[in-house]
Amino acid sequence: MNAHILVIEARFYDHLADMLLAGAVQALNEAGATHQVVTIPGVLEIPAALEFMVASGKPYDGYVVLGTAIKGESDHYDHVCTECMRGCTELSLRHHLALGNGVLTVHNEAQALKRADPARKNMGGQAARAALRMLEIKRELQLS
Repeated sequence: MNAHILVIEARFYDHLADMLLAGAVQALNEAGATHQVVTIPGVLEIPAALEFMVASGKPYDGYVVLGTAIKGESDHYDHVCTECMRGCTELSLRHHLALGNGVLTVHNEAQALKRADPARKNMGGQAARAALRMLEIKRELQLS
């Protein structure tokens, strides 16, 4: 597919970010899409980074967001997850973005490893394929 995709990766957990990114890059390469990666500190910053990139006017056909939030002992996890997901959804609807969401919201590291690993659930790859599919739909409807 002829597409240029922006991948926004939150690197709070480097080892999980590496796996999510590897899965996404593999899926994009297999589809013949080019990509650029922007790295940010954590998942709470994803909506702002996405808004910045859309506002910049740079020519991306689609977006993939990647990161991991692991539940801790406080309510912080709930706020981070809710605001990240709400922000991404709101922006994708407002700006008609072809967006693949690979943000993991899990209770422990074992769940995260299972979902991030490209040899297992490969959520990074699934997010990239979702962005590409949404781009196909957008193009079919002549929205881009």
